[in-house]
Amino acid sequence: MPGMKNIFIISLLLIISFRSFGNWTNTEVKINPGSAIDSIEISRARADFLISKLSKADPWDARPDGSALAWGEAATLETLVDMYEATYDPAYLKEVIRRGDRMLTHRDDRKGVKDGSGYSRPAWSMGLKYVVAKGALLDAIGKTTISIRSTPSSNNNLTKIELVPDSKSNSFGLKLSNTFFKRTETFSNLSMNPDDERFIEKIVNDPLSPYSTRGGDFSDVKSNLIRVKVTGSNLPIAQSISLEPITLAYTGYLGIIYHPLLRFAELTRQKSNLAELRPAAERFIKAAEESYADASARLWRNGPNQGEGYYLTCERGESFPADNVGQPINFLGMHSSSQLALYRLTGKKEYLERSEKMSRLLKNRLQYNQDSDLYVWTYWYEPMTTVGWKPEDMLSSNVMIYKGAANVEDSSHGVLDIAMVTAANRAGLVFTKEDLQRFSNTLLKNVILPDRSGIRRAVDGKGGDHAAYFPILHGWLELAAANPAVYHEIRKTYLNRGEENLAFTAELLRWERKIKPISSVLK
Repeated sequence: MPGMKNIFIISLLLIISFRSFGNWTNTEVKINPGSAIDSIEISRARADFLISKLSKADPWDARPDGSALAWGEAATLETLVDMYEATYDPAYLKEVIRRGDRMLTHRDDRKGVKDGSGYSRPAWSMGLKYVVAKGALLDAIGKTTISIRSTPSSNNNLTKIELVPDSKSNSFGLKLSNTFFKRTETFSNLSMNPDDERFIEKIVNDPLSPYSTRGGDFSDVKSNLIRVKVTGSNLPIAQSISLEPITLAYTGYLGIIYHPLLRFAELTRQKSNLAELRPAAERFIKAAEESYADASARLWRNGPNQGEGYYLTCERGESFPADNVGQPINFLGMHSSSQLALYRLTGKKEYLERSEKMSRLLKNRLQYNQDSDLYVWTYWYEPMTTVGWKPEDMLSSNVMIYKGAANVEDSSHGVLDIAMVTAANRAGLVFTKEDLQRFSNTLLKNVILPDRSGIRRAVDGKGGDHAAYFPILHGWLELAAANPAVYHEIRKTYLNRGEENLAFTAELLRWERKIKPISSVLK
């Protein structure tokens, strides 16, 4: 089956953070690293045992946020599909139906939920850590007199604000804190009068609205946590508030969530003995088409260069911290993989055309190392990697200024890029067999440590072992279709590491079945 690998690990704790623009704060995938055991067993019996330990509960109940599905439940579905491909037992696919239908019930439009834009969209809202948060300071009659929006890239839900009356009758102070950033800010003698030198907007607001911050205690220094706007004339009263996240139906998750469902749909079309499962497949296809119809109408853009294309993070003014800029390459990777599946399932050329443009965007930005015959690439693309933007550019309403930075892709997010590369290659688009060999060399020479005990943080091969990223290594296995050494070296690294992981076990079982015929063809 031309389906992609399982790119995520099954974990009870999986949180992935977005890159921050300013200083590119930690973007590590923070995960349960797996269980350290004396001997790793790669067998169906062992995989089934690990599956039996998975929670049957709906992850949405514990974390009602799109991230719980994208970085958790979708991973479970990928593993179940992997197990079907390893064994051809339909029981795994029946569990995909149960969990997949459950995921769809949480889509905003099906729940009748509106996000911060005021619309109910065919996507899953995120409304916890990775969105802009808002608040309001009230006057004596309960009306908003000062509106507040956060500025950092994440953890805005942890920003607390206390208004403290001053001894002067027409002034007040603010105490701000954020426990994640370990930062406090204190402002005194603030005024509501625009003509006053202590006017709150003049004192608090940084005209550059920084996207990142640092820890420490600061007094009367422009805020790295909030931006304020006076909306009333009355003085606010003493009060304490916490900022509330502005939910966003985030389309970046679509490719990740729908991918295992579309793998399922393709399998039911290919296997006559799975005919009874096809009604579920049709539900999943219809749902994916609904979501992409909305996302593509609003957020698809051609460019930056001819023959390229990408999706915006969100529309300008919506609550993704970097609004109105292109989604990172790794999200495009999963959009491309899922839309190529939709093309095969529906025959609609729009999916093929968009996938080709996203693939070309990455291909055109690969840096070729001739000495090692491998590729290195960046997490983002222009203008993020080049000139950035200034306030007068009016690009993003949440990030007023950004100095471009060509930061190298990391080995964790890189597996999503590889998903696009291999899917496009199978479709005969953009990436050649030679390209796949070079990406394989990136893995074997730069990512996996020479002693096959772990992996490095980034695709440029710098640094030593990066333990947090090891459980995602199995996501590179799709390159084994072009270079069987990928399978053997990843398997060796997994066994050497001695950290048992269900997703790793399942995908190695899948590739055990695939690798023998591939190896014979390539000889």
